[in-house]
Order: sequence, then structure tokens, then C-alpha cells
Amino acid sequence: MTERPPLRTVRAGVFTSVCASVSVGGHSLSSGHGVPPGGLIVGSALVYAVAWAVTGRERGLGAIAGWMAWSQSALHLVYTTAQSAGGHHGSYDEALAAASGSGGMLAVHAAAGAVCAWWLRQGEAALFAYLRLVAVALLPLLALATVSPSPPRPRTTGSAAPPRGRETVLYLRHSLVLRGPPAFC
Repeated sequence: MTERPPLRTVRAGVFTSVCASVSVGGHSLSSGHGVPPGGLIVGSALVYAVAWAVTGRERGLGAIAGWMAWSQSALHLVYTTAQSAGGHHGSYDEALAAASGSGGMLAVHAAAGAVCAWWLRQGEAALFAYLRLVAVALLPLLALATVSPSPPRPRTTGSAAPPRGRETVLYLRHSLVLRGPPAFC
């Protein structure tokens, strides 16, 4: 099932907010330093752009987990770079070691990614199940609303057949014809 841009924007925003907030919390706790606002803004914008690009249709747990792992890795690098630019890591070698990540830092990002992927998949499944339910419930109502009763046919005497063009005109009276030269009425 594909969707329109407003819902796509909301889904990308939810993915970004979950990913960035969990990541910044875990990163700050593991590193002992807060993430500068610039790093949070850059990381969130990066994840949002990718999330908007991939939310054109419903995704499964594997795809969401893959994108969550990528986004956690990207956010780790962005947050570490922002922290090193803010002076939390003394030398270039310390900043490079922090960017490569310790085992604990990478484990926290991996755990956060796995939990968030499962949580987002549950929300994704619920949203698309709801959209399918609404579509199935509204489809008969839409069909009833668009059917207009046909006018009664005039009685014919003899073997004269009713004109064929008249039925087509009644059926297409609400159609917009966009081909051909302009019609002058």
C-alpha cells in the first residue's frame, strides 16, 4: 500500500524522533557528555531525509531494523563529531577513538536500534491495518455516493431502437474531457 505525502511526512517524523531521541539519550549516558544542539539538528535532518525517502510504502521488520542500524551508526558518528568539535575530546587521536566507538557505546546503539525497530514495526503494522480497514469500510459508501439513478427511459413503440449516444452522454456527463480542441458550447 502506498500513501500520500502528508502521511509519509508524519511517518518520517515519527521515525526520526524515535531514532534521534533514543540515540541522543544513550549516547549521552555512554559518553558522559551531552550532545551539542548542532549535532542533534544535523543528525535529525540527515535521518529525516533518509526516512522520508524510504517511507513510500509499508516496510517489514527487517527493512526497519536495517534502516535503524544505519541511522544509529550515522547518529553515533554525527554526535561524536559534534562532541569532539565542542572540545569534549582533547586531541585528534582521542576524537578518532571516540568516533570509532567503544564496545559499550556500540552495544547501546545496537540495542536501541533493535528495540526501536520492533516498536516502529508494531506502529507501522497498526497504521496500515487501520488504513486498510478504513478503505474497506468506506469503499461501499463511496460506491453508493457515486451511483446516480438513471432517468426513466421513454417508451418506444414499434421496433425503433433507442439512440445509443444518449446513454453514453448521461453516463459521462460529469467527466472532464482534456483531449482535443476546445469545445465551444
